[in-house]
Amino acid sequence: MLSIGVTGGLGSGKSAAIKIFYELGANILNADDIAKHILKVDRSIMEEIKSTFGDECYIDGELQTVVLAAKAFHTPKNLQKLNDISHPALKKHLEKYIAATRVVPGILMVEVAILIEAGYKDMFDKVLLITADKELRIQRAVACKNISVESIKERIALQMPESEKCKHADFIIENNGDEGALREACEQFWKKIQE
Repeated sequence: MLSIGVTGGLGSGKSAAIKIFYELGANILNADDIAKHILKVDRSIMEEIKSTFGDECYIDGELQTVVLAAKAFHTPKNLQKLNDISHPALKKHLEKYIAATRVVPGILMVEVAILIEAGYKDMFDKVLLITADKELRIQRAVACKNISVESIKERIALQMPESEKCKHADFIIENNGDEGALREACEQFWKKIQE
């Protein structure tokens, strides 16, 4: 199975693109969902999160994602601490999954927000970057995340600039239009990778 890492900044539309690729026939996986699951079930990681960010990150054993996000996305140092805790387990899980699907025909598309920053690029056969203008990304993120513009800007500032991500991508889809334009671009990409 051909593995494609799909990445992009906050509000770029990578989740919308992944849904379209699923409809077109791709096998999909979301690294954020896996990471959240690991944070909820891995006892050693849970303890590390509590000792690093505070016991209030878990209430009755339940991860308080809003609390953790408020602390982790506040500074580059805190974000790095969270990544250092969660990424080794996430990377191991992704590597196992990709290896297991190698012999199966088809295309696996994995949504990974910080694929390039985390050094996951070599894990995939190809990397697809979904990009969008910064103001549009902010508008989209505010609409779907239900958090303030300031918080969104803070999170975007912590991410690698899209101009830098472009240097590492094998393919780029610009998502500055509506859903129809994104669908058309995804369909064109889908045909291209199957040639």
